[in-house]
Amino acid sequence: MTPKPVKVGIVGCGNISGVYFAAGKKFRILDIAACADLDIERAKAKAAEFNVPRTCSVKELLADPEIEIVLNLTVPKAHAEVNLAALEAGKHAYTEKPFAVTCADGRKVLELAAAKTLLTGGAPDTFMGAGIQTCRKLI
Repeated sequence: MTPKPVKVGIVGCGNISGVYFAAGKKFRILDIAACADLDIERAKAKAAEFNVPRTCSVKELLADPEIEIVLNLTVPKAHAEVNLAALEAGKHAYTEKPFAVTCADGRKVLELAAAKTLLTGGAPDTFMGAGIQTCRKLI
C-alpha cells in the first residue's frame, strides 16, 4: 500500500526553487500543493512551469490546513522567521541552507519544533558533499 502523499507548500520561488520543484515530482510521497513568494508573479510563473495547483501569499499558505510541510527557500536572513511562522502554524519546516543566520535563531527554531512535536531540518551544506569530503580525505 502506497502512503498518502504529504502536502508541501513552498515559500520562496527564486533561483534554487526550480531544483526543488523538479525533485519534488520524483517522490510519490510528496505533493507540492502550493507555492508563495513576496513577488506573486514569480510564484505564478513557477506554478505554471511545474504544474503546482495553487499560488498564494505566505500568510495564506501557512493558514492552509492541508499543507503539512513548509519548504522554505527564502533568502537566508528570512529562514528563521519563516520557519518559526510555519512551526507556529503547526507545520513541519525544512529550509535551504543556512538553517538560520545566527545560532540563537537556530536554537529558537529547534526549541519551538521540539515544544510543538514537529520536525524541522535543513539542506546540508555543500561542505558535506562527496566532492569536498573526498578532498578532505586526500589532504
